[in-house]
Amino acid sequence: MTRLLLLGLPALLTACMTLPGSDTPAASRYLLVNTTQGCEPGGDAISLSIAGVNAGLDNDRIARLDAATGELSYLKDVRWADELGLLLKQQLAGDLECRGFTVMSGHRHSLGQPRLLCEVRAFNLLSEGGDLGEVAFSCVFSQAEEERSIITRHSSPLVRWNADAAVAALSQAYSEVVDDLVDGMR
Repeated sequence: MTRLLLLGLPALLTACMTLPGSDTPAASRYLLVNTTQGCEPGGDAISLSIAGVNAGLDNDRIARLDAATGELSYLKDVRWADELGLLLKQQLAGDLECRGFTVMSGHRHSLGQPRLLCEVRAFNLLSEGGDLGEVAFSCVFSQAEEERSIITRHSSPLVRWNADAAVAALSQAYSEVVDDLVDGMR
């Protein structure tokens, strides 16, 4: 299973919302890390692209969406280590390689090579009768002369309202999205 792990880097202070009731100070930067054991890349080569990230998420800030009002806010002092699109492209490439694909994630693409083109629709906390980590991708998988859509959305509840619980919920939802993508590509 893929898990999100913490990587502490220097903090960038901004006027944002805070995480109330945290047991420990939140690390200022988070990084997606592939923790699947026994990864052996190989197998079918595919080209991977993240075509876009929904507005408000296309930066390094960790967002929270209020489902009732549509208000998007950002967690104070809690950020991704890089822009979300780049971070997810790197993470997804590693996760797919651990599941038997050889991933080309640069600009090179061979004619006829299978291709996974994704948009990130959600990668945020969602306030909806309780806080959830929500992840949604909309992808097109092209292979030979066939194309199929893979649209997947998962959420996982926060057990508490703090940075560790937020990372764990996003980790669980992301892992389930990756499972759907792999199933849709086979």
